[in-house]
Amino acid sequence: MIYIVHGEDLSKSRALIQNQQKKSGIETRLEFNISDITAENLFEKSCSNDLFGNPPFIVLDVTSAGRLNMDSFIEKMEKIPDSTTLIILSGKTLPKTNAFIKNSLKLKAKMNLNEKAPQSNIFNFVDAVFYKQRNKAYSELNKLYKDQVSPFEILTMIFYGLRTVASAKFESPSHKKAHNFVKRKTASQSKLFSDTQLLEIIEKLRKIDIKSKLSEIDEELLIPMVIETVLNS
Repeated sequence: MIYIVHGEDLSKSRALIQNQQKKSGIETRLEFNISDITAENLFEKSCSNDLFGNPPFIVLDVTSAGRLNMDSFIEKMEKIPDSTTLIILSGKTLPKTNAFIKNSLKLKAKMNLNEKAPQSNIFNFVDAVFYKQRNKAYSELNKLYKDQVSPFEILTMIFYGLRTVASAKFESPSHKKAHNFVKRKTASQSKLFSDTQLLEIIEKLRKIDIKSKLSEIDEELLIPMVIETVLNS
C-alpha cells in the first residue's frame, strides 16, 4: 500500500507513520531521501522481505525533490507489491501539480495532508498592546512571526485597534453602534490613555507608517517601534 503524507506539520506526519507501522506489526522501518536512492533501488528494496518474512515498510522523503523528474519513480511504484508499505513523505504541502499527487489514482495511494494550525491570534496581540501588557504583546507578536504574518498586516490591525480605542475615548457614533463586548473592551482600554496621549499616538504612528512605506524603517523594527510608541505614551 502506498501513502502520500505531506504538509507543514511534520510531527503529526511522523506520528501517523509510527501509528501505521505499529498497526502493520513491522518492527523495521527503512527510510530514504529521494536524492539518495534510484527508482530501481527503491523497487528492489520494496520487493525484499526481512529475515522473518515481513514485507518492507519504507518511508521515502521527497521534501527536497524540487523539480526532479519523478517519472521513473512513478513507473516503479506502480509495480510495488501490495504487501509492501511505502510512505511518500514531504515536510511541505505538495501542490496539485506534484507528480505524486497527479498520479495518486494510478498508484492507488491514500493521501494525508497535515497542515500546521495557526498558533497566533492577531486580535489577542492588538488587545495586549492597547491594554499596555508588554510581555503578552511581545509573546503574541512572536506567535504572529512564527505564522509568517506580515509586519504590514500587523500594522494595519494596530491602526484598526487604535481607531476603536479612539472611538471609545471620544464617544464617536461608531463606538455607540458597536457590539456590547467591543464597547466594554475598548472603553476599558481607552481609560489607559488621556485625550492628548491618543492624539499623539495617532500622529506618531502616522509618521512611522509614512517612513515604512518609504523604506526608511527596517521591516524588523517596524512593529516593535509601534508597540513601544503605544506602551510608552
